[in-house]
Amino acid sequence: MKAKPIQLLLPMLLLLPLSALAGQCDDNFSKKGNALSGAEYSTSYKVAGLSVPSAIGQMRNLAIADGMDVLDESPDSGSLLLEEPANLAHKGLQVYVTAKPDGTVSMLMKTRRGAFGNADGIRTEMCKMLTQLKPGKAPVARAAVKPIEIQATALATDIERQGLENSAAIDVRFEGKVYNIKGVNKGVAGRKGAFELYFDMNPSLVPGFVPSKSRRGELRIACRMMPDQNAYALAMRNGDKMYLNATYDHYDESSYLVWLKNCRGIQ
Repeated sequence: MKAKPIQLLLPMLLLLPLSALAGQCDDNFSKKGNALSGAEYSTSYKVAGLSVPSAIGQMRNLAIADGMDVLDESPDSGSLLLEEPANLAHKGLQVYVTAKPDGTVSMLMKTRRGAFGNADGIRTEMCKMLTQLKPGKAPVARAAVKPIEIQATALATDIERQGLENSAAIDVRFEGKVYNIKGVNKGVAGRKGAFELYFDMNPSLVPGFVPSKSRRGELRIACRMMPDQNAYALAMRNGDKMYLNATYDHYDESSYLVWLKNCRGIQ
């Protein structure tokens, strides 16, 4: 039986180097605007046999693996809002991802007025994500979250930095994040099977801490312990070091209190 043209072509496609596949993404990349008015960077990449829910699920997991925050996700409508977390160098950078039924996935990033972006670097990072997409029809399960190693005072600083822009978005940005968090005990409350441990937020605990006009040092963090952690909680005294595995729960703006849940002591 004579092979059909497509049957002859498939093995050749499988042998194409990643650089050749990335060419489509590179060619579609564009930049609009400038640093003074704000710039837009965008590109797209098409994968045959890729459904909208699968595309959004894959992009979500790739973003999580890269340390980005997932602010909003709509697998059925084909939209995903990601954010590169704010740091000392820049404010949060949002990336919009859209997917179409024909397998085309697009990315758009807007920079703020006065912010400078490296077009080559942005193109490289966008295409690095897009070229990892694989054909698929079924929705993709959320990838397991790797715990973030952090000091309690550093987490408070991160949350306050986000709150300076929009305190209502704090829970959206931190929801579901898992931490291995270190700090010093400030007190124990609650009851058996539902103890709460409070971290000491004394700024002097942070090496090189620079005071600012924010609420840094005033925001508090508390951890709701798991029911089987009674012994750990009861053994704690003020000033003892704590090392806990915990999941972000919510921020109580009225009391400047961040709640972590499912907390367990780490030996």
